[in-house]
Amino acid sequence: MIPGHSLQLVQVCHKKTDDRWLERSEYVTEDYFLMYWNKLAVKGMIKGTLTISCFWTQHIDQRLRMIGESSGSNLNKYRQYYNVESPIKIRPHKYKFVDEETLFASFRKQHPLRKDGLKILILGELSYNPERIYAFEEAGHKLYGLWMEKPPLPLNYVEKLPFGHVDDISVKDKNWTRKIKEIAPDIIYGVSNISGVLSAFKYLSKIRECLPHIPFVWHFKEGPFAAINSGVWQNLIYLYNEADGHIFLNELTKQWIGQFIIAAKSSYILDMDMPKMDYFTDNFTPKLSEKDREIHTFVAGRFIGIAEEDIRLLAKNNVHIHVYSESFHVYQHPTYHFYQTIAPKHFHLHPHCSNDQWVEEFSRYDAGWLHLFDSKNEGELQKMNWDDLNLPCRLGTYAAAGVPMISKK
Repeated sequence: MIPGHSLQLVQVCHKKTDDRWLERSEYVTEDYFLMYWNKLAVKGMIKGTLTISCFWTQHIDQRLRMIGESSGSNLNKYRQYYNVESPIKIRPHKYKFVDEETLFASFRKQHPLRKDGLKILILGELSYNPERIYAFEEAGHKLYGLWMEKPPLPLNYVEKLPFGHVDDISVKDKNWTRKIKEIAPDIIYGVSNISGVLSAFKYLSKIRECLPHIPFVWHFKEGPFAAINSGVWQNLIYLYNEADGHIFLNELTKQWIGQFIIAAKSSYILDMDMPKMDYFTDNFTPKLSEKDREIHTFVAGRFIGIAEEDIRLLAKNNVHIHVYSESFHVYQHPTYHFYQTIAPKHFHLHPHCSNDQWVEEFSRYDAGWLHLFDSKNEGELQKMNWDDLNLPCRLGTYAAAGVPMISKK
C-alpha cells in the first residue's frame, strides 16, 4: 500500500461535513477509485472497520502530487512516470481542462519519409507549443527523442507525446547509448528552456564519448540568467561550445551570449516556442467593444507588470482586463481575487484557452498585454537581464488572433 492513497478516501467518506475534504474529493476521488480501489473490489467483499488504520502523509510520488498543478506537479510528469502512451483528457485545475485527443487530432497522420530525409534526435524538452516539431515529420524526416526526466513544469513536454510519431529512447535503459549508435542520427537537435539544461548536458556528454562526430544544434529559449542563479551556467556554456550550430531567440540574445562563447558559423534567429501555422485560422469573432463601446483587453499567460493602481485607473476609464492563465493560476489566485474586489465590473477571469480556440476566443478583444517592465540596462549589454532578452511566448498567440500587443516603450 502506498501511504496516503487509502486515507484520502477514508477522509472523504468519514468527514463529509468538512468542506476542505469535499473540495479535494471533487478532483481526486474518481481517480483513486479507478486506480486503486477497483483492484481490491475483485478480491472479495470490502467492509469498513470504522477505525483509523493509517494516516495522511505527503511524498513526491503520490498520484495527487504527480498530476495536479495545484500540488506543484503537471501532466507531463504524470505521463512519464506512469508511461501513459495515449492522449489524456483531464482537468488538472478548476481553471484548466486539457483534451489532448481533440487538440492534437490533426497532428497524428503518418507522413512518408523522404529518401533524402534526416534522422533527427531531439534532446531536451519541448516547452510551449510542442506540436511545432510535427513540421519535421510533415517534411519527411524521422524523429527520435531523448528527453529530460521528471519535467518540473506543465510546459515541459517530453516522451510519449500525444501527437506525431517520435520514437523515444529511454534513459532508464542502461544501453541507451548503444541504441543511438544503432539509429545513427544525422543530427542532434538540442532544444530546451532552463529546465532541461542539466539533462541535455548529461546526455550530450555521454553521446560525445561514443559518437563524437554527429552534428549538434543547440536551441535555447529562456534567458541565461536563470542558468547562473540555478547553478547550471557551466553546463549551458558546454552546450553552446559543443554545438556545431546555434539557434538564438533573437539578435539581442545572440549579442549577449556572444560575450562568453564564439558563435558557430551556422547560427540562426528563431523563437523556440513559435506556434504551428495550423492555428492561424480565419474564424475571427466580432469585438466585444462593438457592443458596449468599452475597451476590452486580455492577458494570455502570467499577469506581469500590471499593478493595483493600474487596475483602478483602467477601470475608471472603462478598460476591461480579461485573464486566461496557462499554468500559474493557482499561484496568482489571491491577487486575482483582490483585483476582482477593486474592479468587479472590469477584471474578468476565464478558463484556460487551448491552441485550437485562440483565434475565435481572443480576436474578440481590442488588444493583448505582453510583459510590462521598466528596463534598467541604460543601453549597456552587460546590464541586461531576463526581461530585456526574453520574447514572451504569447507573441504567437496574439499574432494568430490578429490583435495589437501592449508593451512599455
